[in-house]
Amino acid sequence: MTGEGSIAVGDMAPLFTLPGTTGPGLDLATLRGQRRAALFFYPGDRTPGRTNQLAAVRDAIADFRALDTEPYGVNQADAASHLAFIEEQTLPFDLLVDDGLRVARAYNALRPDADRINRTVVVVGKNGRIIFYAHGAPPPEEILAAIASADDVG
Repeated sequence: MTGEGSIAVGDMAPLFTLPGTTGPGLDLATLRGQRRAALFFYPGDRTPGRTNQLAAVRDAIADFRALDTEPYGVNQADAASHLAFIEEQTLPFDLLVDDGLRVARAYNALRPDADRINRTVVVVGKNGRIIFYAHGAPPPEEILAAIASADDVG
């Protein structure tokens, strides 16, 4: 995994492996050439903004998967917290455990004033490059439009 710094569309995505809650987790390198990964960094399970954001992704899951894109929620909560949140919100995608916030740091998804996650969405293309990057909670339609128009196969 590369170190922290600025991240922008077109950059190679920092590689990482994180454990999942309901599946095998994610080794970003294994997706190259096959699928895209949509990473939704969020501060904590069961907070209103995050619940709304991940529920919107849940409701658009068929659209993400139709574009060969698998969404993942990412924060520092443990697997038990994630599992309860997945069940409570009926999320059909995995939540990754970023213990120590090393991946959030590498993706510039931390608040500048604290070691807390700043809501951030990153989509990594099939070629390993970042095809979408935004702080906040952009609507799924905006993310899906960027994915649909990406030239990320090469």
